[in-house]
Amino acid sequence: MIAAHRCKATVVRYRGQLRLSFTSLGLCVLTISPILASPIAAQAITGMVVEVGTETPIQGVSVTLIDRAGERLAWRMTNGAGRFDFRMPQAGTYWLQAERIGHARVLSEPIPIDRGVTVVYRMEAPIEAIMLEGISVASSRRCEVRPGQGEATATVWEEARKALEATSRTGGQGVYRYLIRRYERELDAQGRDVMSEESRLQTQTLVSPFASVNVDDLLENGFVRDDDDGSSYFAPDADVLLSDAFLDTHCMSLTEGRAEAEGLLGLSFEPTHDRGVPEISGVLWLDPDDAELQWLDYGYEFLDVPNSDRLGGRVRFHGLPNGTWFVREWYIRMALLGATVEDGRRAPVRLIGIREEGGQVVRINNLRGDLLLDSGAGILEGVVLDSAGTQPVVDVVVLMDDSARATTDEDGRFRFTGLVEGYYGVRVLNPVLDSLGFSPEPLFSVVKSGDVASVRLPYPSLDEVMTRACDARNSSDHKGILTGFAKSATGDPVTGAQLSVRWREIVDVAGRRADRVGYAYNIVDGREDGFFLICGVPRDRRVDIMWASNGDESRLDRIDLSQDATVLRRDFVIPRAR
Repeated sequence: MIAAHRCKATVVRYRGQLRLSFTSLGLCVLTISPILASPIAAQAITGMVVEVGTETPIQGVSVTLIDRAGERLAWRMTNGAGRFDFRMPQAGTYWLQAERIGHARVLSEPIPIDRGVTVVYRMEAPIEAIMLEGISVASSRRCEVRPGQGEATATVWEEARKALEATSRTGGQGVYRYLIRRYERELDAQGRDVMSEESRLQTQTLVSPFASVNVDDLLENGFVRDDDDGSSYFAPDADVLLSDAFLDTHCMSLTEGRAEAEGLLGLSFEPTHDRGVPEISGVLWLDPDDAELQWLDYGYEFLDVPNSDRLGGRVRFHGLPNGTWFVREWYIRMALLGATVEDGRRAPVRLIGIREEGGQVVRINNLRGDLLLDSGAGILEGVVLDSAGTQPVVDVVVLMDDSARATTDEDGRFRFTGLVEGYYGVRVLNPVLDSLGFSPEPLFSVVKSGDVASVRLPYPSLDEVMTRACDARNSSDHKGILTGFAKSATGDPVTGAQLSVRWREIVDVAGRRADRVGYAYNIVDGREDGFFLICGVPRDRRVDIMWASNGDESRLDRIDLSQDATVLRRDFVIPRAR
């Protein structure tokens, strides 16, 4: 037995080198509208992605411009109004491909673009979601390289690929500023207890918070490398997982979630053969309800290290409502090895501890300084669209819980930040409708700390709301609508009065044309504020308005309803009876 006091430990520390630089074809309906430009103007495609049937614009759709050779020339993410645009270097024939997580891919027909012409396209994407729920894991356990289209494994990989591509593109575009907490800690040999820890905050601009090295380098030299200073461990990022070189040397299969991953669907990958260098295997975990990628667990293969199954790491992905994705948290675990020497004899090397390096995105701002994510608080954001649901509404006020307010920007977007977890209601402040007592009902959303909730609010017009009100009164013949308040001379509401509208119209009586008096009325007693609503008023002739209260009738008040507007808002002053 070796006495403890006579043991001498030789520890080789393995430094982690992640290079964490903070740095199914669907249907497509196209509406073509060429816009002529000057001969020197660049050719372009601009358009919108909407849901089939509902015409609702879709935010966060990845739209790719493809040329005749199949090359992907450019990529855009649709904004809150579902819009995108491309500028082409030359005239020619192009295709558009639209993708969003959990839905079928949409591919356009060939789009001819003439020199100096901008073409407007409207793409319709299917509403039906791709269901990962119920996919048979047992029938897809065989590990396959590039599984064929239609197979369950290929379906799951397609959804994981969308999130990985969005992560890669978001990082490559450099559109965000990240505040990141990085840490280094030493764990016991079991990887359970923290023995020591150091952390620091770093601010990085324009680059992804998580990036690995070139995939060709990794596949040639391995994911773990030894040198005179120790060993370097490498983790895969989105670009590595998406690369042809990686996909050609790793096979995939499906697995069910257990423990922490309970209820999730796993896409496992592993190297196809031992190539003589340390490799990686892992599982991409997806939520089967919405097909969104949650995180990657990975470990090392062909590694000559004791208890190497305790090494590896996790990369957690996160998507924002605008369609961008990023790595929100990550860590990598590396071996701390030691050997004892007694009486000149060296004992076998053993795992005496684990070194963990990792990071977490604390906060994200865009280049304008707008806060997009805060790990310590929740964010509620959204977009306000017109009554048709196609155009953003600019410079309108959105109320949260009828207290806090925000104003929509040029894209119709608004944001509330710094929220504690809770249930929040938001609605659009519409002064005209509010004054008539037709304030829209708030839309409620659950907000969690460190997350972003997203809502879409309609901005109905006065015509739309009043028309619905007339329909509710079983008055389908609402050619025009007269609404307002009956008030006294002092401004107090008048209830119990009857307002009537009369007009002359031509009717056919037994084959002969004759005049008659049309008539509509409203008794102002439904609301205490004197509100009235008269439906079915013609807009092509003059109408006479009069009131009756307590046996008295007013003199006629003649008005003309505009041909351009369905609703006329007018208040009437009703003198008190003598």
